[in-house]
Amino acid sequence: MITGQYKNDLGEYKRFSAYHLFVARGIRSYLYPIALFVFGVVLASAGIAVSNGSLVFGGAILLAVGLALPAITLALQNAKVEKSVRANPNFLRTHQYFTFTEEGILLTIKVQEQQEEYEIPYANVLRIFERKDVFYIYIGRMQALIVPKSQLEGGTPDELAQMFRALGKRFREMKKLRGRTLPQE
Repeated sequence: MITGQYKNDLGEYKRFSAYHLFVARGIRSYLYPIALFVFGVVLASAGIAVSNGSLVFGGAILLAVGLALPAITLALQNAKVEKSVRANPNFLRTHQYFTFTEEGILLTIKVQEQQEEYEIPYANVLRIFERKDVFYIYIGRMQALIVPKSQLEGGTPDELAQMFRALGKRFREMKKLRGRTLPQE
């Protein structure tokens, strides 16, 4: 049995949100920027071919917007995250405690004196992404548990990854991390 804990942290939540936006969602996050970029190239090329400065300028604008859109999206998302954290006075007071078994995850959420417990069978876990220092365990389309590897007890990240391998393709493992030790905080 491996246990772990996580205390809500704004910086880590922003890191997770960026990972979710740019990696976990896959190509969907890049469709609009790619479309704007391609349309900008086509428009600028057509403008150059017919010697029309307006088309070249319009194409350049679309190229710039296509390139800047991911950064703009991230900035807007971070502002939204900060606003939601400010609106929830208990966010930074929330602790999550995990117990990983062969059948699933026992999750205890504590906010000051209040406590709730949940049993999450691995069958209900949508996906798990491994990063260098955390596991992101998706229990909903946009909801994930953040499990810092440095906070694991009773086992190593490698042993926890071994448990997650039973999920098959739902576990996105970073095999190059196997056998590595993490610096302690």
